Order: sequence, then C-alpha cells, then structure tokens
Amino acid sequence: MADEQQTPAGTATSGSSAPAAPATFRAVPTVALVAVGFLALCLSPIAFQGGPWFLLFLVPVAIGVWVVRSRTRVDEEGLHVQGLVGTRSVAWSDLSGLRLPEKNWVRAVPVEGAELELRGVRIRDLGRVAEASGHRITAPTPAEAAAAAEHARELEAARMRVAKLREHRAEQDADATEDTEDTAAPEDADTAGAATEHTPDDPEPSRKEA
Repeated sequence: MADEQQTPAGTATSGSSAPAAPATFRAVPTVALVAVGFLALCLSPIAFQGGPWFLLFLVPVAIGVWVVRSRTRVDEEGLHVQGLVGTRSVAWSDLSGLRLPEKNWVRAVPVEGAELELRGVRIRDLGRVAEASGHRITAPTPAEAAAAAEHARELEAARMRVAKLREHRAEQDADATEDTEDTAAPEDADTAGAATEHTPDDPEPSRKEA
C-alpha cells in the first residue's frame, strides 16, 4: 500500500467571482497555552531562586511563542507557513502539487526547491484548502477520502492475515521436522541393539582355533 499520494495543483475555476475566504490551520490548538502556563507555574519555585535559574522561564515562553505562531495560512495567492522564526510562502504558480503522507502533515511540492511542510494541514483538511485557494488545487471529496481510507484499512488487514498464515505454516513445518527426528531416533537405537547382539562377547573361539 502506498502511504502517500500527490494532489496536483491546478488553475482557478471561473464559476464564482466572489473572493475565497482565507483559511488558517494551527499546528497546535491555542488551548495548549493552558498547559504552557501550568509548566511555567511548576518552574516558578526553582526559577525564583535567582541567578541563572530565572532563565528556566525561557522554556515555557519559547513553547508559548511556537504555539501562537506555528500555523499555515491558505489564500488565493498561495500557501504561507509561519514558524517560530520567519514565514515561508509558496505561490500557486510555483507549486507542483501536494504530497499526502498518511499520518503526517500535508507537504507542498514546489516546482523548484525543497518541500514545505504545511503545519496543521492534514488530509481531511484538503477540502478547506481547495476552497481557500479559490479551487486552484483539486482535492478529493469527503466520500472519496473515506473510500480511500477504507481501502487502505482493508489492505492492511489482508497483509496481517497473510503474515499470520505464513507464521502458522512455519510453525507446522517446524513441528513436522521435530516429529520426524523423534521417529527416526528409536529406529536407530533398535539397529544398534541388534548389532550388539550379533557381536560375540566371548573371545574363546579364537583361542581354541589358535
């Protein structure tokens, strides 16, 4: 199963003259700032000891700034990814397509240059991305996305069944090999016993001939 797909970038449709509303996707919901504040509160007894310990407050501050700034904005001009420091933008005319990892954020594939991770944008958000772009990209409908996900689950279940059958077959072959070895061992012991019975233990005949 291919765990990635690529959606091509297209041209705007002329069906609607109204401008598309921009869409913003956050990497982490702003409610996470509550956890950042709790972290700062936990660090307070140590940080207020003075001296270099006060620098511990830089940790929750940096996390809070990342939570607030880290996002992707989609509009009719292109994609704008904002990180802790700086913003990187890709115009629709410079975009080759979108790469769709199965479990990670969607990635923009420019015509030239490195891929751009669209923070906060997942496969389920492609419909909103298409609308915010003025339909400059083609995105699967919710029904198509659900069908693709169901197909992926079926393929994964089939792979697991095949793996279990192979494991069961290997166990059966190992048991058959052990049974064959156990059956052959007594036969070898009987043969050895018979050879021992026909071997003369008394060397007397040899002395009489002499």
